[in-house]
Amino acid sequence: MVDVKQARSLRIDTAIKPNSYLRIVLYLGLISMMLILAWFAQLLLWHYVLIVIISVMIVSYLALSRPILLHLSQPPLDKQINKDWQLLMRTGRGDELWLADLDKVNNYSWLISLSFVTFEPFKRSLTVIIYRDQVSMDEWRQLMILANVIDVTSI
Repeated sequence: MVDVKQARSLRIDTAIKPNSYLRIVLYLGLISMMLILAWFAQLLLWHYVLIVIISVMIVSYLALSRPILLHLSQPPLDKQINKDWQLLMRTGRGDELWLADLDKVNNYSWLISLSFVTFEPFKRSLTVIIYRDQVSMDEWRQLMILANVIDVTSI
C-alpha cells in the first residue's frame, strides 16, 4: 500500500522555464540546414531576400501569438490522470490559469510533447513541448514516468 507521502511525490506540479537551450540548438540546426539547401539551390538575390522576409514574418507571428507554458499541475490523485490539468499560461493579456484535459503524451529522449484540450477559458486544442533543460532532473523523471505509464490509446 502506498502511503500519503509517497503518493504526493508521484503528483506532477512543475514550474517550467520559458527558455530552452535545447530548443535554440534545434532551431539553429534547422536554420543551418535550410541555408545549406538554399546555397546549393543557387537562387537569385531577390529570392533570398523574399525567403528571409517571409521567414521573419512567420517566426514573429508564432513568437507573439503562441501562449507560453509557465507551470503544469496534475489533478488530485483521486481523479483520472487525464482530467482537470491546470496550466499557467503567459499570453498577450498576461498570465492566465487554464484548465485542460490531457489528450496525448509523446515521449522523446530530449523532449516531451503533451497535447491538451482546454475547456477554460475557452475550448481549443493545445500542444505543449517541454524540453529537458526547462525543468529540474527530478521533475523530468516524473514527466518521463507519466509519458511511459500513460497508455495513449486508453485516454
